[in-house]
Amino acid sequence: MSSPTVLIIGCGIAGPVLAILLKRKGYNPIVFEKVQALGDAGASLMIQPNGMKILNLITPNHPLPTITPLQSLWHGTASGKTLGHSTLPSTYIDRYTQPASGIKRSVLNLHLKTTLQKHGIPLYEGYQLESIHEHVHQVIASFTNGESVTGSFLIGCDGIKSSTRKLLLSQKAGIAEGPPTFTGLVQVAGISKTPQSMADKVISLSNWYGEGVHVVAYPISTEDISWAVTIPDTEGEDSTWRAATAGTELESLRGKLRVRLSGFEDCILEMVNTADRIISYGLFDRREVPAEQWFSDRVVLVGDAAHPTSPHLGQGANQALEDCFHLCRMLPDLSLDKANWGVVEQGLSGIFEEFARSRQPRTLMLVREARRLGEQRVVVGGPERCRERDASIADAWKDEKAVARGLDGLFREPF
Repeated sequence: MSSPTVLIIGCGIAGPVLAILLKRKGYNPIVFEKVQALGDAGASLMIQPNGMKILNLITPNHPLPTITPLQSLWHGTASGKTLGHSTLPSTYIDRYTQPASGIKRSVLNLHLKTTLQKHGIPLYEGYQLESIHEHVHQVIASFTNGESVTGSFLIGCDGIKSSTRKLLLSQKAGIAEGPPTFTGLVQVAGISKTPQSMADKVISLSNWYGEGVHVVAYPISTEDISWAVTIPDTEGEDSTWRAATAGTELESLRGKLRVRLSGFEDCILEMVNTADRIISYGLFDRREVPAEQWFSDRVVLVGDAAHPTSPHLGQGANQALEDCFHLCRMLPDLSLDKANWGVVEQGLSGIFEEFARSRQPRTLMLVREARRLGEQRVVVGGPERCRERDASIADAWKDEKAVARGLDGLFREPF
């Protein structure tokens, strides 16, 4: 009996990871990506210990490039007054077996794409999903380029703008879901050489809280730092990544940021002034869906397609990686007995249901916590509300044991 073919929609982070894990278990994955070629989109992301554990399963002998493990966490006011500080990240390897590290998004994407190809897994770029047709023993995915591909089941890893989710909700629940909802916030981000004035924060995940402005920064190499400024934008912002790399557009973005960042530490302005590429993008959200809407008989969602989350907790990519681990864990190993697929196929929707119901409580809690942080901490207006926020942050960081317990809840998973 031949290996069952798995159609994986999306080649961001979850798609390649799932494909590699499933290949090792005797499945035949094929990955489809809507863009013609993965490019230099986005700035960076923070891979926490729970996500790093999964990435380490993929290439244990070829670790991620330019890893710079975090050593501390810092929270402070716009002017640089410390509200909270902890060196707990320096203990992550001992506590959780893996560090936390920032990494440029395009570097991670290329690393995963290259690893995918080394495993001999087909990748088709320029394939935008258009329709899904489920049958008794197969699923057919059709794409806007006119191509159709048949598989045993399909996994949607295509993010907050997921075509898989839209089709699944329409076909299973009769829900016509529109585009993601703009949150009223935008992020402007860049990568710069680490300012000399940030020597005390060079290996720290740092947060500055101002009036109506939030800044986060962390290292992505020994020399480079990634930063993002979150600000309100009531006019709305297109969700497509927009990059300014030269000329008047770049200077215009810098000028707007300098106005917004008045009163912030000089190192923040130095990062803005020295970045040779700045991107601007809206922050979007979707409604929560119950676990039974994550799957059908031959389709299942993972990552932001199932549980889109705002970036304020830094768990979006990490929860997608946890999804990959748990879904693959629940699917039987066919590498030794491919004939077992006939038995597995009969209970496929039950496996998907178990996955969704086991994952939904954790992801829902984290999605809501990320929203809460965004509303109560990230962009707060008015002097009185800012004072209350600063006092709340300072109080929360007084008890390092409580902070450690909170981190344990995040990072001791998924194994």
